[in-house]
Amino acid sequence: MNVSVHQTNPSYKAQAALLLYGSNPGQIDLVTVNPVVLSERGLVIKEGHPATKQGILEMLGDLSERVRVAPRLFGENILASSDDFLMWWEPAARRHVAFNCTELGKRAAETPQPPLLFAVARSTWYVFALPENARPESNTKLLKAPYFNVWGGGNICAGTTKIPTKNKSHSPAAWTEAFFSSAFTHPNQYGQDALVKYEHGCYAFWRDMLDQKFATFPTEVLVPEERTVASLLKL
Repeated sequence: MNVSVHQTNPSYKAQAALLLYGSNPGQIDLVTVNPVVLSERGLVIKEGHPATKQGILEMLGDLSERVRVAPRLFGENILASSDDFLMWWEPAARRHVAFNCTELGKRAAETPQPPLLFAVARSTWYVFALPENARPESNTKLLKAPYFNVWGGGNICAGTTKIPTKNKSHSPAAWTEAFFSSAFTHPNQYGQDALVKYEHGCYAFWRDMLDQKFATFPTEVLVPEERTVASLLKL
């Protein structure tokens, strides 16, 4: 983890270093606090003394106060959030979808969509469908999102999608817009009923959707996913 602390006129000076000793790789048997001094050759770590558990905990507590993330107001559709994790849900709605593939050609239309749950965990992006058009609970069982370019397990293949910039990385609206602004090119899950339970498969389903066959999203086509909302917290 990289930690940086900013102030208007920095005047920081190295004061001490923690050295970790262990008899085997990944094993820590001793921690020492070592003074750091500036010499003609640069910074020099001097001989130190063993650190106590209480001393280390106090130091970490002081550091956490200096670098802690400022509180954020959560939108009503955000389910969970941390520095590298964001999970939110989107109610059922009519949304613009676009396709660019041999089977459907280049087509786009506004069609009904099911309620969805999105998650971004570090560098991986997920999407699932929800069984009800309401804020999900931790034990809500998820369904497969019926979209092309989504792997089994909900992983989104971003391809050429314009991922939200860093300053918008905690904006659900930015991620949702990015998902529906991209053209779907191919299913990442194959086999009858792998993506949707629909006669003649997923291409026929999305062709009928684009042809405005359904006034609302037909939730009976959705396929169960072996996950709950709470399980996504372990991503």
